[in-house]
Amino acid sequence: MMHAKHHSMHAKSPQGFTLIEIMVALTIISVAILSLGSFSLGVVGNGQMDRERLTAIHLAEQVLEFWQNDANNYAPVIASSCTFTTATALPSYPLTSACTPSSGVSANFSVQMAILTATAPLPTNPNANNSNAGAFAVRNMIGGAASNPIIKVATVSWSHKGKTHSVSLTGLAKP
Repeated sequence: MMHAKHHSMHAKSPQGFTLIEIMVALTIISVAILSLGSFSLGVVGNGQMDRERLTAIHLAEQVLEFWQNDANNYAPVIASSCTFTTATALPSYPLTSACTPSSGVSANFSVQMAILTATAPLPTNPNANNSNAGAFAVRNMIGGAASNPIIKVATVSWSHKGKTHSVSLTGLAKP
């Protein structure tokens, strides 16, 4: 007669996760969530900076356009709301104004306007030969061979997170 061997096998019963495994998993998940959160804050911060820069560029463009269209060639008067009015007297340059636009951007902008004499190498006698036809056209645009054009400069500055940023735009004009 055969005797059946009786093997006593101890099967492990499912006990779940250990406390260490749970802590490691929570640490990994926490690091992932924190890095996603800081990435999101960085994207939002960059978006705010981009809106401020775009607003500054538009403000500088508007200043130059208003200034170019002024019959007296005077820089505009800028109100605290970043609106423009026509100057009634020749301002002293550089002229600085501060304003905050109502466009949803929370930055305060400083607008500086200045006039410089153009020193580009334009020929003194554009009619001397035909090779100066382009210079002749430029001098006619600015009022004749004896005049040098002026450069109108609009610089808009603002502060973002403790750093000062600025954009400058220029326009060529008759003196």
